Amino acid sequence: MVATPIGNFEDLSLRGIDILNSVELILAEDKRKSALLLNNFSIKTKMHSFHEFSDEGEIIKYINLLKDGKNLALISDAGSPLISDPGFELVQASKEADIKISPIPGPSSVISSLVASGLKVNKFIFEGFPPRKPLELKKYLNKFLYEERTVIFFESPRRIKKLVKSVLEVLGEDRRVALAKEISKSHENFYLGNAKDLLEKIENDKNLEKGEIVFLLEGTNNIEILPDNLEDKLVTNLKGLLPLRTISKIVSKVSKLSSREIYSKYNKK
Repeated sequence: MVATPIGNFEDLSLRGIDILNSVELILAEDKRKSALLLNNFSIKTKMHSFHEFSDEGEIIKYINLLKDGKNLALISDAGSPLISDPGFELVQASKEADIKISPIPGPSSVISSLVASGLKVNKFIFEGFPPRKPLELKKYLNKFLYEERTVIFFESPRRIKKLVKSVLEVLGEDRRVALAKEISKSHENFYLGNAKDLLEKIENDKNLEKGEIVFLLEGTNNIEILPDNLEDKLVTNLKGLLPLRTISKIVSKVSKLSSREIYSKYNKK
């Protein structure tokens, strides 16, 4: 599992170069993109395509190669394999077949954006790509209303304006946001501020709607603990509408109890 550069070819580790040169086969998400990287380092190893549409038959084929003692490397278009990229099924099948998986660390847009964002880094979560449809997106963002950790998203440049606008509508102006664009490339750019100002910048600078984007949302410090009787009322009134596990997760955001504790407490009633 070889992490590849997210923009600057020089970020490929020496160990990564050695591995890609020594394996019998490289599985690449997009052979055309990966060929640019391999050619830059004069790596001649044979490549096969392995992407989200690769079927079970292909996975079985590669598992058999590994069982026969062949060494394979898996790479994505950029960054660490499997992070919002294909490959999980192959890793899972390899684990089930007792085949050793070795991660070769390297560039990560998730970590790079976080450490340069100016937001807190002690606790964070990665959410991948948010929903595309407006109503689903707003409902999805609601769950971060009381989230204390920094939240990291990937987003398409075509949809970043819609995401920022939805954050402003759902979470308001007080929550700080950060945007990392084209990390490690010549047009690298970072923004830290609130959603309202970022939205204005996007509307005035169309370059912010181009390139690779990571969007970060600040965790909130405004956690209001519900009185016990209000917690009871919430759970009681929601019980007929939602499963108890879902209710527990919602109420835990504004309760002194964890979702597991809330579930245990009301599951007995």
